[in-house]
Amino acid sequence: MASNNPPLARLADEISRNTKILVDHLNLNAIPQPSFDADGPLRTPFESDPAASAARIALIEATKELHILALGPEETTRFFCFNEIYLLGAMQVLCHFKVPQNVPETGDVSFPELASRTGLSEALLPRFVRMAAANYYFSELRLGFVSHTPWSRTLAHDEGMQACVWFRYAEMLPAVAKFVEMVKEYPDSPEPQDTAFRIAFGDSFFGYKEKHPEHMLKFGQFVSAFASGETADSADSIAQAYAWDLLPEGSLVVDVGGGTGHISAAISRAHPHLRFQVQDFPDLQEECISLAKHHGVSGRVSFMPHNFFDPQPSVTQGAAVFFLRNILHDWSDVYCRRILKPIAEAMGPSSHIVISDIIQPQANTILKTQDARIRALDLTMLSMFNAKERSYEDWARLFASVDSRLRITEVIGKPMMRRDNLIEVRL
Repeated sequence: MASNNPPLARLADEISRNTKILVDHLNLNAIPQPSFDADGPLRTPFESDPAASAARIALIEATKELHILALGPEETTRFFCFNEIYLLGAMQVLCHFKVPQNVPETGDVSFPELASRTGLSEALLPRFVRMAAANYYFSELRLGFVSHTPWSRTLAHDEGMQACVWFRYAEMLPAVAKFVEMVKEYPDSPEPQDTAFRIAFGDSFFGYKEKHPEHMLKFGQFVSAFASGETADSADSIAQAYAWDLLPEGSLVVDVGGGTGHISAAISRAHPHLRFQVQDFPDLQEECISLAKHHGVSGRVSFMPHNFFDPQPSVTQGAAVFFLRNILHDWSDVYCRRILKPIAEAMGPSSHIVISDIIQPQANTILKTQDARIRALDLTMLSMFNAKERSYEDWARLFASVDSRLRITEVIGKPMMRRDNLIEVRL
């Protein structure tokens, strides 16, 4: 039965309405408009204004729906990922030969000159550039001459953006290509080495990184870049979102798997009445000490080498908070229980666990563009670590399987947090 408000018309109206909200917001705050011009802004700040942020999210969703409807089911499937696969290949070639760095910030450069600067074949260079330009990376305003767009300009000097291209091409794509073999060979395995990544590369994710430290460096750059965008939950947001101020004076917070302690440092700056112990691999100790000193929190943030599968040391018994950020989504339930059990055994009557991680939404409860990104993260965990993102019910079952007394007492999500949630767990 035909609708009185067909989807195409409804979506067009919604796009027009939300576009006006964004344009008005930019004009009111004298913020440059998004543009394909080379000097266009690399990021347009909408998050500080709730109405503008909501309009932007709605606009992204509506334009995607309109695009899919305009294509139709058959054309969508015929060309499914066809562009994206070859765009990824083209972008990796261009980044490898440092093409973005050799295109001038302003003006343009001829294909022969660019080939000479980069060492990329003069015959092949235009083919890769034009594939990128068809997707808004670079432009060819004059025939045979290449200039930047804001999209390609992000790749010129930002190693994190370059690493985003590299990691997807060099490691994610080969691993995804082995999903069928993984599912057939390891359908129910909880082991971290039984992954699509291992089938593709012959080793576990971190085992491979130990043998290829240059890959670990690029992976770190990718993670930093991926977490720096609008969906990320910064250290400062975690420091503000949870009621750290209600903890008693001198309370100990144990940052389990806390890396170099940047989260602890941020919380300590905002809540100087707390003490923090960062636990992680010994080779991170010096960097943690240096970072704490840099932020002026050396007296409140300390480091202890510790394997989170081992029992908690005596000095952390009864700590006020055991904090884990993006730790458990790297592990299957079997290994998460091994991580959580020593913590549960170290908890006192007033102790609690605070976890910063994703809670998988139930189907059809959030916009598809947001849902798709979370589902992609879930399959990333599967392909790399044989792990997963968890729903609220998954989290509750996991805690109960460690200790029947463990229960979720609070969940802090949007608007205080962005992509992750803060999950408070008590005995």
